[in-house]
Amino acid sequence: MNVAEHIVARLVDEGVDVVFTVPGEQLDPIFQALAGTGIRVVHARHEQAAALMAYGYARTSQRVGVYTVISGPGVLNSTVGLATAYAGDSRVLCLTGQIATPLLGRNLGVPHEIPDQLGVLQSLTGWAARIEKPGGVTSVLDEAFHRLRHGRPRPLAIEVPTDVLGAEVASPDSCVPPSAPRPVEARAIEAARAALAGARAPIIFVGSGARAATAEITELAELIKAPVTTELGGRGIVSDEHELSVSLPAAHRLWPHADVVLAVGTRLYRPQVEWGVDGLQIIRVDLDEEEIHRVSSPAVPLVGDAAAVVRSLLDGLRPVDDRKEWLARVADARRGVDAELAELTPQVDFLRAMRDALPDDGFFVDEMTQVGYVARLAFPVRQPSTYVLPTYCGALGFGFATALGVKIAHPGRAVLSISGDGGFLYTAAELATAVQHGIGVVAVVFNDCSFSNVERSQRKFMASTIATDLQNPDFVRFAEAFGAVGVRAHNPEELRTEIERAFDRTRTPTVIEVPVGEMANPWPWIRLPRIR
Repeated sequence: MNVAEHIVARLVDEGVDVVFTVPGEQLDPIFQALAGTGIRVVHARHEQAAALMAYGYARTSQRVGVYTVISGPGVLNSTVGLATAYAGDSRVLCLTGQIATPLLGRNLGVPHEIPDQLGVLQSLTGWAARIEKPGGVTSVLDEAFHRLRHGRPRPLAIEVPTDVLGAEVASPDSCVPPSAPRPVEARAIEAARAALAGARAPIIFVGSGARAATAEITELAELIKAPVTTELGGRGIVSDEHELSVSLPAAHRLWPHADVVLAVGTRLYRPQVEWGVDGLQIIRVDLDEEEIHRVSSPAVPLVGDAAAVVRSLLDGLRPVDDRKEWLARVADARRGVDAELAELTPQVDFLRAMRDALPDDGFFVDEMTQVGYVARLAFPVRQPSTYVLPTYCGALGFGFATALGVKIAHPGRAVLSISGDGGFLYTAAELATAVQHGIGVVAVVFNDCSFSNVERSQRKFMASTIATDLQNPDFVRFAEAFGAVGVRAHNPEELRTEIERAFDRTRTPTVIEVPVGEMANPWPWIRLPRIR
């Protein structure tokens, strides 16, 4: 077999069932090897979209999202997806071509050449490597898939020069089997148990690294009667319908009164950097030891899998009976914040309509838009991994393409994408991809003909606004031109009705345009002050 055939055979062995791509002549050996394997190839109209589809696929499943692009502009176009996957702790594998080995690093102006492509990839991934010679294919793939299966989820990248990709492999090398992960120290588990058992006002803060620990975290919260909160990545780990689930603004109000915090699978960014942690006893659970100590060292660090560590904590804890005062404060904070968020109209009205239309196991793909900002505070999420976000990377326009990847991973479940008019047009050409591949995503576009968040910000400091007005197409006719369904909704009730109709079109994408005006400012509930 040649190198490309070895790579594709490994994808098959690892259970990869779809590859996202924008094809190019440089990748011909890969596509020749893919033929007849049963792996679905979804070709996008832009490499950014291919990478974001891989992110959406990986973020919402336990599988690896694979995309392949040509070197140079193909790689550069895909970097938003890599950066988003890195920030979102998602297992994405980028397979890219590279110019021929004898030409590397000589700046000759070879087609698709850029300076230090491998360095670019290394800066945006957890690990990136080049297959330097045909015999090195196995060791590089072994390392890549070991990293994808173990440790903190991160995107990875492999580049293959054109002369290597099509070369025959005589005797591929092998990789030494990796060692088993070290167990969590028993003394650290005991120290964490003691802190939780002695807590007067505990809070559990979860992140995306705890998505596989839903049962354990819910059981622990109920056992010690601790409210559970999350910034974004952990939405739905404990259902927002649960009495112990509190939004981030409610947790902020509880923060000055807490004494012990259990942080599971989270960077704990806002509390450590913005809210303050003076006087708090913090227990950190994370696969990544560096992350645990990045800002400050906790009282008890626990390096390991979230579900396994929390289960170990549960095994030695007794139920808490007397927590009435703390639970009353939790309930008051929750009610107070909910009442305030209800004033963020019309966003909350639209969100209520979308929540009513979306099944509990349906996916909600957020965006950098006014409705999206309020959704992070006030959209009820009932199951883990069903709220898909742009992460701290904050890539405007990420949503629609990401939603296509989510739908491919979960063809039998509803996928709802929201965008503003500005963000939607970043990847709106992927309507062609959705129609061609039968991807029945429902895309809601809130249209105010403006980059409204920037406009609001400029109004604070400037007499007039600059570069915020947008000239948009008729989004209904725009969708129809691609062969998708386009409709318009003028109020929340119409939106709910159109979404419900659209979910019945499982293989046809639908765009729902919602004309809107100025919306309430959500930022006072997002950028919260230091309180400790």
